Amino acid sequence: MNEQEFLFGNPDVVADDVAASELRLLALNIESPSAERVRRQLDWLYASNANCLVLTEVKIGETADLLVRELTSSGYAVARPRTGTDDKYMTVIATKGYETSPTPLTLDSARFHGVRLASHLGALDVIGLYGLTNGMSVDSSTRRSAFQEQVRGALRARLDAEPDIPLLVTGDFNVVEPGHGPAESRALFDDHDFDFYLDFGRRLGLIDSFRQTHPTGTDLTWYGPKGGQRLDHAFTSPKLHTRVTSVGFEHQVRTSRLSDHSALVLTAT
Repeated sequence: MNEQEFLFGNPDVVADDVAASELRLLALNIESPSAERVRRQLDWLYASNANCLVLTEVKIGETADLLVRELTSSGYAVARPRTGTDDKYMTVIATKGYETSPTPLTLDSARFHGVRLASHLGALDVIGLYGLTNGMSVDSSTRRSAFQEQVRGALRARLDAEPDIPLLVTGDFNVVEPGHGPAESRALFDDHDFDFYLDFGRRLGLIDSFRQTHPTGTDLTWYGPKGGQRLDHAFTSPKLHTRVTSVGFEHQVRTSRLSDHSALVLTAT
């Protein structure tokens, strides 16, 4: 397939009218793909029939531009954040069949932004997050902690300003829940990383929809030398969680090496 054919768009994507009755969300860290791999990723994403894609670790540059153009040419409304000269990655949100507007957030970050959907569930903010990676150094820990506090503050401000509009915060948070996964893997994280995960519930009142639905679920979404980790999460407002009919992980995208992460999939009706 040449680039001209690639940019023509793919007609075999989820129909717009699905959005009238069903939110089909898929969140995936696409691992800074090459142009060749992003083509294969897009084929896989289209086949998922998701109508809300939250894509993290989108490396800013020509490949990101190609991804956005192809999604747009295939009928998706694509929201990309404002980026600066120091930004290397961004989070992209692509929706099909929804009227959208930007989510008002006090944190201006290419890694953290959202869209407001006019959905069958009412107004709904879908916010994508790509947390800072653990660089295994004091400086890395300090940067992660500061960014995590900025995210918490922005989410708290959004909830305080518009408490009746539910949130769905999803993506690669680059933290794990306390007690989950191999002990060697958990030991790579600091207390502030566990607090960040816990504060979605205790400070923001949101629900880990996967853990709530699967209390004993053992899924891991990324593997490193010291074992696996569940880095990918979906936190929802309680009102929205009651409408969630399924939530889990699609591991084939990782085992086939389209990405180094599994995809999180969530459906709400």
